[in-house]
Amino acid sequence: MAGSRSVAEATRRDLAAAAAGALRREGTGAVLVVGEGGMGKTHLLDDVVGALRAETAVLELRTGRSLRSVTYAALIECLPKLAPDDVQDRIGVLRALWAELHRLSGEAGRPVLLVVDDAQDLDDGSAGLIAEAVASSWVRLLAAGTARHGLPRDFLDMWHDGIAERIELAPLGLEESQNVAEERLGGNLSVTATGVLHGLSGGNPLHLLSLIDEAVAAGTLVRKRGIWLLSSGFSSRGDALAEPVRSSMESLTPAEREVLMLVALTEPLPRAAARVLVDREVLDRLTDLGWFAEPGPEGVRLRYPLEADAVRRMTTATRRLHLYRRALALGGEELRQPANELRLLELALDTGATLPAAELVRGAAAAVRAFRNELGLRAAALIDRSAERSLARGIVARAHLNLGDPAAALAALSVGPAVPSDVRDVLAGSLVKFTARTALGELDLVDADAAELEWAAEGVDLRTGAGGIPYGPGVKESVLRRARLLRALAAVERADFAAVVKALDHDGRLPQAAAAPAIERNLWLILDAEVQLAAGRFEAAVRTTGLALSDPEADDEHFPLEEHGLLRYLAAALLVGDWPSVEGVLSSYPGGTMRPIVVFGPGLYCARAYAFLRQGREPEAESILRDVVENLELVDPLQLLGVATSFAAWAAAATGNAAAARQHLARAEATAGLGSVAMRQVAAMHRAGALELMAPGSGRPLLDGIAEENRAAGRPGWELLARVLGFELGAADVDGRAAELAAAAEGPWAAAWGAWAAAEAAGSGDGYLAAGDLFRGLDLYRRARAAYARAAGCFDAVGDRAAARRAGSLARACEGLPGSGEAGEQEEAILASLRLSRREQDVVDLALEGLSDRQIADQLHLSVRTVEGHLHRSYAKLGVRSRDELRDAVND
Repeated sequence: MAGSRSVAEATRRDLAAAAAGALRREGTGAVLVVGEGGMGKTHLLDDVVGALRAETAVLELRTGRSLRSVTYAALIECLPKLAPDDVQDRIGVLRALWAELHRLSGEAGRPVLLVVDDAQDLDDGSAGLIAEAVASSWVRLLAAGTARHGLPRDFLDMWHDGIAERIELAPLGLEESQNVAEERLGGNLSVTATGVLHGLSGGNPLHLLSLIDEAVAAGTLVRKRGIWLLSSGFSSRGDALAEPVRSSMESLTPAEREVLMLVALTEPLPRAAARVLVDREVLDRLTDLGWFAEPGPEGVRLRYPLEADAVRRMTTATRRLHLYRRALALGGEELRQPANELRLLELALDTGATLPAAELVRGAAAAVRAFRNELGLRAAALIDRSAERSLARGIVARAHLNLGDPAAALAALSVGPAVPSDVRDVLAGSLVKFTARTALGELDLVDADAAELEWAAEGVDLRTGAGGIPYGPGVKESVLRRARLLRALAAVERADFAAVVKALDHDGRLPQAAAAPAIERNLWLILDAEVQLAAGRFEAAVRTTGLALSDPEADDEHFPLEEHGLLRYLAAALLVGDWPSVEGVLSSYPGGTMRPIVVFGPGLYCARAYAFLRQGREPEAESILRDVVENLELVDPLQLLGVATSFAAWAAAATGNAAAARQHLARAEATAGLGSVAMRQVAAMHRAGALELMAPGSGRPLLDGIAEENRAAGRPGWELLARVLGFELGAADVDGRAAELAAAAEGPWAAAWGAWAAAEAAGSGDGYLAAGDLFRGLDLYRRARAAYARAAGCFDAVGDRAAARRAGSLARACEGLPGSGEAGEQEEAILASLRLSRREQDVVDLALEGLSDRQIADQLHLSVRTVEGHLHRSYAKLGVRSRDELRDAVND
């Protein structure tokens, strides 16, 4: 049997064992395996046959689409004694089948197992006789067929009658897709690439493997330092599935093929247009065959994206033009909806249709926003009017930025406005230009860009301020306001928060901001959040960035607002200690679009890794960061490589992987100049932490210096982070500064560390208990264990053994939880002093059973004096004075 290996190994073994077990049981005459093409049905059948070969005589039937119309075609080949006159005689064929099965069983001394792959192509006559043979217990049947074309009706009747079991092969899960992909590639697949490939393949193994092969051949799936990564130019063109899809389409009628192509070219085809363009019976049949997904609110679309790619790929230019004209003529305005706008644009460009400049601009903008960058560039290149082409230069720049080429983005913006008196033309691309500048490390040139806008403001025609231009009263002022915004954006990158606050007071708060376009209002919110983060107002920063991201439909002027806003939101959520929100962003981004995650996804996964670092889950963080760093070296539009390599150095050092830590640290130092001042500060803190973990005493002075630098600059939020990282590395709050900072900061993370610092200063057992509870609520189980251990030590020092015992019990409850590990040398020593030794535990257990000291001594082969000594030490550790109190203490 031939087929592609597809179902994850463990899953397929379990299914094969279940199928073999069913065929061994009395009362089960058949096992029917059903799944989409490429789900691994053939290999599953091979595994079942392998499990049963020693117990059965295997007879395989061949099927074929071309033989489906020939009655008994599948059986004739395996019935050599069938007389020519009996070929069309049902009774004659049935007798010949019985005789052959009897012969095979007799010669082998085992029952016969009939195996039918691709059972959807079995002729009806053979299917009926096989079902009759199974019902008569002449043979056991193992059959597989596609859900799309369906199993023979006679086979399904066996299932309905209870003599057959059915196994549905479900799509692969994310982890299974990663396993299959890594087996194919012979190496690790990055987490971002895994998500993209799994999403596009829909968990269909054949589609997944085809997509991998196509991407490798195209050079968009590349291997770096042992990790396979997707480049920003990745896309699927449907080449890999062309042959399987073409083969499946051969069984369709011409009308069905035309509908299939129409939907692929216009999907999602709006329901109203579908009612006009598509015969209902044809639509229902294609849906029943599995070509179409169940119609959703947006309309009709193919079930698998890669199959839609393949159908489009094999549709000739002539047929595309015919379908385009027919769709426009009959579908009318009902055909054009936001959901299929880009598909119709692509169809129009492919057929050479002439589109108005305004429609090309609108389509190019939508394409780039959806990361269909090549389509956006194609549409923009066809704009033949200089005014519209100039307005679209921001679109072209954003496309290049999406593709990870900020230099090309700047080149697209190097040409001045075609109409210097038009405020829209003057402002076009100014925000995207800022993003390209920062990506290239050209922050110093932003002031020059702002000055250029200020100069251009003098030439703006004041008469163009009316008629729908969304810049509020005074077009000149709108240009000057944009220049001030650029300067404020540059100021926050330099951590000049005094300048940012001044700009916010002038332009960024109500009522001034009300007159600004949506993108400016949202950027002012993000700038405000940056100020709040530096001030330690972490919860306020979460709310502010959330507000900036709350209007996804607002015109963003092609600036990557969502990605910039999300990173600030994640930073704020992390400093609050809101790990679930971080996971929520990762699970929802980028919605139904796969390609943005290739470019911006590594930055988001960096946030997950940071959460793991703070939770003490360094091995998980290290695994993610290896992946993130390699992705960022390939494309890094947000300049995060420096901070990611610093996180990676800390994680590797914390796990004892010194070689990897040194390697990451070297890369971190080489990229120390990347990113904003905030990112550079955080990176420097973690480089210092990695040094401390590798060589104690070498990194903490650096962290203290960073903390003092931020103290002098009036950045208490950043200072608090540096001092907390020092706590994690064993530093103490000597002067009470950390407790003071934490008390002024917002959020449970700051509160927990504030409680720790306060308890440390006061030597308070109750204070450490409160800190432990706060840490446990944040899932910081290692730190909670340390706090409870210190609480136990405090209580023990004042002779309150019962309280010490309860605190020790809380510390032990953290064992085995994610990131728990050892709390620290001092804390573990405290817990060890409260913990019964193995022999003490044995003695206490027997004492609880009511045995006397002599009986315990006899049973454990000890002297009575030794037993008394163990009990005495156990009483002291448990804070009790007699056997009467022992049971309650142990129960606690």
